[in-house]
Amino acid sequence: MDFTKFDSRSAADKPARLHLKDPASGEELFADEARTKPCVVLVRGTESRAVQSALRAVQRAKLKDKPKKESEEARTLEDLHAQMVDGAVPLITGFENIARGEAALSTSEDDLRWFLNLQMINGQEGEKSFAEQVLAFASKRESYLGNANAR
Repeated sequence: MDFTKFDSRSAADKPARLHLKDPASGEELFADEARTKPCVVLVRGTESRAVQSALRAVQRAKLKDKPKKESEEARTLEDLHAQMVDGAVPLITGFENIARGEAALSTSEDDLRWFLNLQMINGQEGEKSFAEQVLAFASKRESYLGNANAR
């Protein structure tokens, strides 16, 4: 049996298409009334070596900037969301049919963070922010390892 079909590390490097859903209703989003232009985010898997390297760099930068004595203030939902955004930024490689005003959304740091910060997590069942959707999609092997179930 050829086990290369289980190479999720390599497969995760190739972006897969996440069809976004409305964060409140869960309905798939389209850029047109005819529903022929899906709103898509191109996402690499969390097992990607490139993603892991980028996340490691983010973590090191945060540790470098961290005060010597951590504050004992309670962490807020916004703090958790900020961590999710930091983790989602390296996963996104592109957008299809998604705009910021009149301009197509780019993969600039500003556009990525703008997109991921449009909503926050709220803990409501069935309501998933864009950041949550990206992270959930990227962490599922079936999103990018489509051949594992082939027989």
